[in-house]
Amino acid sequence: MTDEPSEKPARKPDRGFRPSVNYIQPEGSKGKSLVLTPEGIFAYEGGAMTTIADAVDFFWATVAHDPREWNTGLRGYDWLLEHAADADREDVRRTLGWLEGAIGLKDRTAAVAACRYLAAMPSMLLAGDYGRLMAIFNSRKVGMVWQVTPDLDKRPLPSGPIPVFGKEAGFGLIRAVPELYLKLAL
Repeated sequence: MTDEPSEKPARKPDRGFRPSVNYIQPEGSKGKSLVLTPEGIFAYEGGAMTTIADAVDFFWATVAHDPREWNTGLRGYDWLLEHAADADREDVRRTLGWLEGAIGLKDRTAAVAACRYLAAMPSMLLAGDYGRLMAIFNSRKVGMVWQVTPDLDKRPLPSGPIPVFGKEAGFGLIRAVPELYLKLAL
């Protein structure tokens, strides 16, 4: 028995993504092939296809780089929504980071998409990040929306700059994703 820690890489979960092409190595080939498709990046060797990075990995990498680009990885986002009941703490952490980034960049569409994923997650999972959730959602600028008109009285509005989207101000997440606010209220 040794005192050295195991250097085995963590086993990648199989999310069921497979290349949309039927790839076969040329006869007599002994090399390793790399297959790039919208479903992910795969290695093909000795008649076996292994996943290097799938559409969900691509989605999270894209969101980490720029939260506004979430819709370039829709296959991964759709998979996450369909499997939200199986989400874990890492998914919550990443999604809250995505939401905070979207709010900071004043991207309402990305914020709504992140909230839809949060709303689909189990309540008990969200409860573990109650403090961070309250820090984000305890904001009238995030939850509410105002119609911007020439006669709008700005005195009762929250202080500081309010993001404006066309003829509306505020993210309006209460209106866009009411099921998340109901879940947070319980």
